[in-house]
Amino acid sequence: METQTRPPAGVLGYRPELDGLRALAVTAVLLFHAGVSWAKGGYLGVDVFFVLSGFLITRILLEERVLTGRTAILRFYMRRVLRLFPALVVVAAACAIYAELALSSGQITQMWHDVFATATYHMNWVEALHQQPAFGLLDHAWSLSIEEQFYVLWPLVLIVAHRLWGIRGVAGIAIAGAVASAGLRVLLLHNGSPDIRVYYGLDTHSDGILIGCALAAWTMLWPGLVDALHGPFTRGLGALALFAVGIAASTVDIASKSLYRWGYLLFGLTTAVVVADLYARGLTSRVLRWAPLVAVGRISYGLYLWHWPVFIVLNGQRIHWSFLPLTLLRLSVSLVFAVLSFFLVEQPFLRLKPRLEPWLTRPSRADDLV
Repeated sequence: METQTRPPAGVLGYRPELDGLRALAVTAVLLFHAGVSWAKGGYLGVDVFFVLSGFLITRILLEERVLTGRTAILRFYMRRVLRLFPALVVVAAACAIYAELALSSGQITQMWHDVFATATYHMNWVEALHQQPAFGLLDHAWSLSIEEQFYVLWPLVLIVAHRLWGIRGVAGIAIAGAVASAGLRVLLLHNGSPDIRVYYGLDTHSDGILIGCALAAWTMLWPGLVDALHGPFTRGLGALALFAVGIAASTVDIASKSLYRWGYLLFGLTTAVVVADLYARGLTSRVLRWAPLVAVGRISYGLYLWHWPVFIVLNGQRIHWSFLPLTLLRLSVSLVFAVLSFFLVEQPFLRLKPRLEPWLTRPSRADDLV
């Protein structure tokens, strides 16, 4: 994944500052779930991940089409599986084992339902349609479900849009989709749908991902973007946007009605400015390339997967400690599991990619070859 060689022209390559942004996002989520008072809006870290994910995945897909003239769908899906599924399976299995050993029979049954919903990436709809979260060990898998459902559909949409209208068409559809997702959220809320329905639904919480997709397309359409963001009147724009994201992560209440209407769209756009500045290696890049941040960003997936079940198990009812030592314990245990996950699960499966590349890059009926 990481290389010191210069990527080919037009290829994004590895950007350590993007791992720095991941670190800030996952830290915000952890502090929010820990109940830290000055991280009241830390749940917005998930939406930072959405924007960044949309940007990176769309860049990868578009770069492949520009450089090779095709999109290897089978290769794309297999790489997603190797990157995400092994660590998720380990966490789900650990939660199931814990349930069998420590929970009641009714809770065990619910746990296996949650394992199934997690493994099949539909936990978000379990949350959305049940009208209230159960706060189980795998509830946080809702965000992974939204991403994977989106990435089943988006590559196919991108291929069609690119064939018909080129990269501009991809950008246009992503922008239209983001506005439509936000508009549907407003419409459902106006008609009395509960907040939980619009928060967990793929259809009503895709605007951030689609904003990231649109940004990826525009970075390829507008080669002068880097120079534009380094101009005398724009060089501080990314830093200002990062500051705004930080303020939101500190202060915005999850129950805010304005957030559920157009707030998520606005937050996604603000995050996209940060990502654009990182792409241009602007002022924010200097901060987010800090080695400790990059290191946390590299294990952010495992940290996100493990922190919620760790927090649920190590709660105040079981561990009768005051808030600060209990929080430090939970964060430390989560960090240990994340590091183990990175080196013992995630990296070994990622090393399988080179072995599968010859097979995955061969033309097949599952690939788009035009």
